[in-house]
Amino acid sequence: MGLKARYGEGRYQIFAEAIQAGDDILVFVGGGERPHIGGFSLSEPSASTVSFSIPVHKDFVVSHQVSEKVSRATGKRCLAVAGIHIENATREEISILVKNSLICTDILVELMRKAGL
Repeated sequence: MGLKARYGEGRYQIFAEAIQAGDDILVFVGGGERPHIGGFSLSEPSASTVSFSIPVHKDFVVSHQVSEKVSRATGKRCLAVAGIHIENATREEISILVKNSLICTDILVELMRKAGL
């Protein structure tokens, strides 16, 4: 079962998709001009989050926050993969993308609650 959410406009639009994998949840967060795999994080309700980054990418900043948010909200293990890219993004644009990612995640979590995940 896949649940999908979107937030933002134009090149600042973010999408998130959650897939139930047994008792666990897999979330992909992408957006900007070119979604990709840039970082990933694994959270469990009873343990510290572990994050990894593809060299020269900072997408783990988003994946870390998303995996923790989803894990806390559902009480389940969550692997979040993030890849958001805007060519030559400014600090302000990065801030907008991170903010939109977290709002999109909130929307996704609400969809999960409604679906009973």
